[in-house]
Amino acid sequence: MRSALAGRPSRAFTLIELLVVIAIIAVLIGLLLPAVQAAREAARRMQCSNNLKQMGLAMHSYHATYEAFPPGYITGTQTPQPNSPETGPGWGWAAMLLNNLELTAAYSAANFSLPITVPASLTIRTISLSVFLCPSSTGGSGPVILKDASGTTLVTDLSPGQYVASAGQLEVEEFPAQNNGLFYRNSRIGVRDITDGTSTTMMAGERSRNVADATWVGVIPSSQVCTNPKWSIQKCETANVMILGHTGPSPDQRWVDVPNYKGAGADDFWSLHPGGCNFLFADGSVRFIKESVNPRIFSFLSTRAGGEVVSADQF
Repeated sequence: MRSALAGRPSRAFTLIELLVVIAIIAVLIGLLLPAVQAAREAARRMQCSNNLKQMGLAMHSYHATYEAFPPGYITGTQTPQPNSPETGPGWGWAAMLLNNLELTAAYSAANFSLPITVPASLTIRTISLSVFLCPSSTGGSGPVILKDASGTTLVTDLSPGQYVASAGQLEVEEFPAQNNGLFYRNSRIGVRDITDGTSTTMMAGERSRNVADATWVGVIPSSQVCTNPKWSIQKCETANVMILGHTGPSPDQRWVDVPNYKGAGADDFWSLHPGGCNFLFADGSVRFIKESVNPRIFSFLSTRAGGEVVSADQF
């Protein structure tokens, strides 16, 4: 016997029903997408924090050996005068930490008595190391190209980095060898010198490539770094700002550049994390400082012996 259902036509979606289903799916995606993006950013921010924690451990391992933290960068230039030229070799604080970060192959490729730009330094200056890259930064991971003030290219293959050490309040370009933070030209600062307290003294923070190029390698004599052409403030500075940052105030800058300041220059702290930046402190802790932080408090955090009293709930 033929089934009674055999002749019944199958029912399909009407256009209205299909549109309703699509609309419901779109609403669900709209609700879920921000949550997914927030979860991804939280993971990226955590990885960024872990990078800084590794650097903190390496800093203290270095300190245990040499009774001081690594110099901001090394150069034959000894005079503290602001206009004294850099002479190299220029290797920076992060390069000095390679062995302490257990990056043995990279460390073995380095000869810190040679300039960064010579052929013998090609391997080390071009190695891309994830510990120095924040996953939230979208400024690109290609090599850094540096020129001098006349436009002559000095290096085309410098490995990028997205963390800079804290030089203090004073502008890095104007005061390369005398600052009130932990790192500057040929610095040798130990825990004994941090009388403000290690838990309230910044050691390093973020510098997104969206603002300006930075590197973990070091300083190239005579080179300049400029803010990104798409950035709001167009300014070029000496390339020691590529490994060091400052907060202000300074004789030529009476204000403080808080994290993610919209008018940030090539020597400031900046990230793509919503609301602030990750910072490493001298006790090895990592904290997220909001861009809404009191400018005076942020400035106090950059000094090692300024005598300021800052409590943990102020930042």
